Amino acid sequence: MISADRFHSALDLSLPDRVPLFYQHLGAAKWVLQSTGLRMHDGFHDPEIFSRISMAAYDLYGFDNVMAGWGDIMVEAQAHGMTWRFPERDFYPRVDEYVPMSDIDKIHAVDPMDDRFWSVPIEAAEIMTKRYRGEVPVIGCINAPMLIASEIIGLEHLLMGCLTEPSAVDHVLSAVTESSEAYGERISDIGLEDVFIENGTAGNELMDLDTYERFDRKYLRIGADSFHQKGLRTIIHNCSAEPFWKSQSEIGPTAIHLNLRFVRMEEITSDLKSNVAFIAGIDHTDLLLNGTREDIDKSVRETMAAWDGDPGLIIGPGCEFPYKTPRENILALKECTIEHGTYL
Repeated sequence: MISADRFHSALDLSLPDRVPLFYQHLGAAKWVLQSTGLRMHDGFHDPEIFSRISMAAYDLYGFDNVMAGWGDIMVEAQAHGMTWRFPERDFYPRVDEYVPMSDIDKIHAVDPMDDRFWSVPIEAAEIMTKRYRGEVPVIGCINAPMLIASEIIGLEHLLMGCLTEPSAVDHVLSAVTESSEAYGERISDIGLEDVFIENGTAGNELMDLDTYERFDRKYLRIGADSFHQKGLRTIIHNCSAEPFWKSQSEIGPTAIHLNLRFVRMEEITSDLKSNVAFIAGIDHTDLLLNGTREDIDKSVRETMAAWDGDPGLIIGPGCEFPYKTPRENILALKECTIEHGTYL
């Protein structure tokens, strides 16, 4: 079974030949950049370089997808007025200046293809789609409206605004959601079938459940509904330490992706199995970064045992692999998934 069929079978709650392996953003980029001799900085500016770096991740690690988006979580925000700068060391850009609250009324929806940076991963996705010709799924990648807004005006201002200026927050979120809908249109037009939505703001360490559902989930649902109407499968990611995953599941995503360090598998299997595909995130913050092959094997085996051979399970890291994650640990995750995840 080719990777595209394997990955989509699991998302569609059918039984593939084995449990697929999911790759997020540009994880463990050190090895990818070393192997290609390319710079991340140049990838942000040139879709051909972006695609070559992303495809090298697939060639190097052999997961069952590639992703047309990296872990900077800022490309959409800069398209809406936040300014960024690239560090001297070749890495993700940093915020230079947020949009001040006094200028919040100037934030408006944009077409991603009209922005010099946001257009790059879309054009790169088209390049990758043509190269793989349906063999490997190219996954679209966008941040949830609340996360984009937090990078436009700053997280502290956003959270305070939810309490003191809710109409201003609604304005920003509405504009960003409209831009997100345009993104869905663009990736659908080039043949992508799936979109990954980063919603790491959906956690009790940032806001209570009522605030989450009033602001964050409200606009996430609008965006997800728009994606579904375009025929896109949706993967909602939440690497929060206290995730509101049950609330997220109520909007009807195709799959939910969580860090196993922060959830209980018995609750996951009880609530999600047979309804929503689950991308089980093996802890990337410590286990995959510092653990042994035996540690990784144990986590994979226990996760698969809890799912009990049913369809709808995908294995991946809990979030983007840290930059210097040992390559042998990444390969161990792949090999253990294949060893224990092959269906009879």
